[in-house]
Formats: sequence, C-alpha cells, structure tokens
Amino acid sequence: MGGMEQRDSIAEDSTVEQVLVYVRDGILNGSLPPRSKLLPKVIAEACGTSFIPVREALRVLESEGFVSFVHNRGAWVTPLSIDDLDDLYTIRIELECETIRRAAPCSADEIRHLERLLTLAAKASRRDDRATVIELNRDFHFAIYSRANSPRRMKLIEQLWLHSERYQRLSLAFRHDASDAEHRLILDGLAGGDHKAAARALKAHLETTVRLIREGIEASRSADALDPAGQMLNA
Repeated sequence: MGGMEQRDSIAEDSTVEQVLVYVRDGILNGSLPPRSKLLPKVIAEACGTSFIPVREALRVLESEGFVSFVHNRGAWVTPLSIDDLDDLYTIRIELECETIRRAAPCSADEIRHLERLLTLAAKASRRDDRATVIELNRDFHFAIYSRANSPRRMKLIEQLWLHSERYQRLSLAFRHDASDAEHRLILDGLAGGDHKAAARALKAHLETTVRLIREGIEASRSADALDPAGQMLNA
C-alpha cells in the first residue's frame, strides 16, 4: 500500500471511530432512545462526514447489539428487552460475584475511598444528577473488581457494563436511596474481610436491579407493545 493510500485508510478508520463514539454515546446516554430511528444524513451532518463511515459505524454497532436493521426501514436503536436484561445480568451476577470473592483484602485507605464514592453518589442522587450517579457507581464497583488482579476478567466485566448502561439508567427512576443501602452492605462485607458476604450483598443488589428494570420495561410494553419496526419489545 502506498503512503497516500495508507493515510486515506487511517483517516477513514478515524472517521468511522468518530461516528461510532458519537452514536454509541448517544444510545448509552439516552439522547438516542431505544426504538428510535437512526438517520444517516443527520448523523453524517453532526459528525461532519460522508455517508460511508456512517454506514460502516452502524454495522459495527449492529454487531455489538446496539443497532438493528429492518428491511426497507433502515437502522433503529435496539429496544430494551426482558430477555436481554435477564441474560446480561445472569452473566454479570456470576462473573462479578466471583470477582469479589477472589479480590484481595481492602486496606483502611481503600475502604475510606469506597465510602467517599458512596457519599458522593448519594449527594448526586439527591440532586438528580443521574450521569454522575452512574459514573460514581461504576467507580465503586470497578475499584473493588480491580482487587482481583485479573485483566481478562476486567475486560469481560467492562464489556458487560457497556451493555448494561442503558438498563442502569432506566433503574435510576425507581432506585432512589435503596441502591446506597445495598452498596453499603457490600462495603460492610469488604470492611470486615468477609468477601463471601460482600458477594452475597452484590448478588442481592443486582437481582433487585433486575426486578426494578423488568417492572419498568413491562410498564413501557403495556403502554406501547410494538417497537417502530413492528416487533414485540421483548422479542
């Protein structure tokens, strides 16, 4: 490959990545809500690109499960579904609970750091600052999981959390202060050196999250049983 062709390829890859980040972030933060149609022209204009990188980015997002293509109807943001929720959190519960059991003991300084994260999250929740709550929630969990010293395990958890973010955002409408109490039970187990107790608290926390999200999805399905492509929400 000549120098010019190589530079063109690098530029094209960079442009596809730009579109990927723009659309994926929009899906995760809710500005591109579930079941909404994705308009390539609008995306291309927002990213300052042609249609080609938009099409490539949408195909990547399809492979990741964030976008669905419907024949003759274009690309749509994949709807939230109970089947996906159950599958995703079943894997998360197994993987993350085992990770806590394997984690190295926390020092007093690390326990204080975790306590501070929970305090900041509670304050953000009272302000209804959901973006900050989600960020601090992630910081809390990942600070614990990193203690297992397993890069491969962390990579898997990161991938699962990426797909969980839309569900987590939905759960904030129902959780209120309950999440803080559940997190503090996890912290109590870690502070006492009882990682099995911390894992049990985490399991209960994630199971409660699933129950609340399922109720939210079922309520949404009752209001609108079909997505824009004419498919059942929980298909």
